[in-house]
Amino acid sequence: MAQTAVNKEGGTGKAYLILIIGIIFLAFTAPWVKQSNFDPATSVILRCSIGALALLPFAIREAKKLGALNKKGVILSIVAGLFLGIDFTAWNYSIYYVGSGIASILLNLQIIILPALAFLIDKEKVPRSFFIVAPIMILGVVLSGGVLGGGGHTEGPTTIHGINIAVLGTIEGSISGICYGIYLYASRKATKVNRGQYIQPMLFASLAQLVAPTVVMLFFSHRGFDLTHGMMVNGVLPPNPETALGDPITGMNWFWMIVLGVAGQAMAWTFVQYGSVRLNSTIVAGLLLLSPISTVAVIAVLLFGEIPSFIQILGIVIVLGAVAYQNGLLNKLRGGKPRGEP
Repeated sequence: MAQTAVNKEGGTGKAYLILIIGIIFLAFTAPWVKQSNFDPATSVILRCSIGALALLPFAIREAKKLGALNKKGVILSIVAGLFLGIDFTAWNYSIYYVGSGIASILLNLQIIILPALAFLIDKEKVPRSFFIVAPIMILGVVLSGGVLGGGGHTEGPTTIHGINIAVLGTIEGSISGICYGIYLYASRKATKVNRGQYIQPMLFASLAQLVAPTVVMLFFSHRGFDLTHGMMVNGVLPPNPETALGDPITGMNWFWMIVLGVAGQAMAWTFVQYGSVRLNSTIVAGLLLLSPISTVAVIAVLLFGEIPSFIQILGIVIVLGAVAYQNGLLNKLRGGKPRGEP
């Protein structure tokens, strides 16, 4: 009995460690995108390709040990990856338009998309508070994006394609959050039909992620698959980023892209998935909040000097508060049971 308890505790400790490492990688993902400085669509293609190559030997090993994914698992993983590809592409543009910190906050819009899909498709019950939290969350997204009162940045262009850069960045970030919620929904169902298999779904999802940036690159971008020039010039967008090229891509840019592909793609998502299915959902939700908080409050400030305006900070607080409440974290801190638990 004692041995069983020790094994269980050891397994939980391992899950915590792996989850936290994954969360740390996620917190640095947006800064790594900016440091690599590739065109947004090109960046997604490189990130997902590098991530898929890193996952391939482990996916083969998992298939030999646990068996290959069944047909439903493959389909769900591909569907999840298609939406995650849209998420990544829109998110990359948002990083350059409103900053890596704010883009990480906007991604939390998924907190109202995931339960909405579960309610509409699976007929799962959602608490009444969801219908109050959802509009509050949307208000926080609008404020944090700098749509009202402007953002904290003054360098670079104020408009892109004739649209205010804060508005466009918030739209891109919101699209990212919506598609992220759809990804989480499909990914959760894929995990349920293939228990114990985490790497193969991520491999299929990574390959499917290549579709969205390829479409953007072929039909909506003047850059194409650009391996020679980045987005920014001396750390900021040029006055006319619609047509201008950024600084030449250097070895350091490639270094950060490889880090992004291996740590920010292959390891981060697999590690978070591993920890999420082994730990209490409320604890996981609370730990995941550390990622956007760290990005906007520490990493983005220190690396890029991204200091949000007062209105943006208010929006950030509203978004994080809504996420914390919807996940039952506030009730947990008061000593109660997480919402939704018997």
